[in-house]
Amino acid sequence: MRVPTPDDFRELETWGLIERPMAAVEAFSPEHEQRREDNERHRRKRREQEESVSEAFLDDTQAYYRSMERPIDRTKWDYLKRRKAWFHPPVGWERFAAPGVSRILDLGCGDGDQTERIAEFVAGRWRAAGYDGFPMEVVGVDLSESRIENARRHARSPHEAITLRFESGDAVAGLDYPDDYFDYTLALGLLEVLDDDLAEPVLDEVARLTAGGVYVRDLLDSMPGFHPRPDVDERLAERGFETRERHRVLEEPFVEEGTRDPLDVWPMNLHQVVFATATDPVPADERY
Repeated sequence: MRVPTPDDFRELETWGLIERPMAAVEAFSPEHEQRREDNERHRRKRREQEESVSEAFLDDTQAYYRSMERPIDRTKWDYLKRRKAWFHPPVGWERFAAPGVSRILDLGCGDGDQTERIAEFVAGRWRAAGYDGFPMEVVGVDLSESRIENARRHARSPHEAITLRFESGDAVAGLDYPDDYFDYTLALGLLEVLDDDLAEPVLDEVARLTAGGVYVRDLLDSMPGFHPRPDVDERLAERGFETRERHRVLEEPFVEEGTRDPLDVWPMNLHQVVFATATDPVPADERY
């Protein structure tokens, strides 16, 4: 990936996400899902993506991420933050800004770019309502020390009441937090890289840690080393979370040929976005 230019950032602005954060949800259609296979660029990028999957990743995803060394400069970090916003629509995020919410977990936070977006969304809702807000902590946890260092270096809180904190941790082994510690948990592209032997304990840990609700964004296309779970809503239901919204989105705006991403980062992969809330939430006054 080359260093993005101001023109590259301006192209992302034409995607309309500032005015319409749910643009990917609004634009999706089953027809586009099928027609992307006629896009030669999409097919090429899929081949490249499949061929670039490393043997180390296929052998042991946990060891792969734990040993990863992947520093990123600020310009690329900021571009990817805005680029990922297309396929991480803020479904259900308005609940994060509600009075009484004080702890949010971004599990598998990577470089922390979307963690910052979560905080920005909350701060934006507060400002739009003329509300000063209240103390809130948004915690990013990832297996990779290198990516946690990226997050600490680049992510910044958009509001004086919001603290961003990043730490390394392994959700498979369990995190050192009490039950129902977080109001909401997000898992962005986390479950997709875990087989069932790892994904099931992670879902159990998410359910243990989370009092209010869960947001999941995961790949639905088949890919070497990835594990699509179209039944993730059922798995959440088994753990006491009722799906409120579930959407399919493409990784970038649909075009007949080529791409609207000037850096040509990813193909038009298919993803799911799920927002589910606890069927029997523990009241805040019993947790704090």
